[in-house]
Amino acid sequence: MNLPLILRYALRLGAALTLSVSLAACGSDKDDDKADPGNPPVTPQPPAKPELRCAP
Repeated sequence: MNLPLILRYALRLGAALTLSVSLAACGSDKDDDKADPGNPPVTPQPPAKPELRCAP
């Protein structure tokens, strides 16, 4: 009678550990908290104005 009870607690403990490990690995965004974001986005240069020339 004690074996199924111990087995049930072992399965619950395994499920809780699996859940906590997967949340710790996938749910953490520690990189978002940094003050330095790494490479800032590069803004494109505006296109140069075309020079209009009169026909000869």
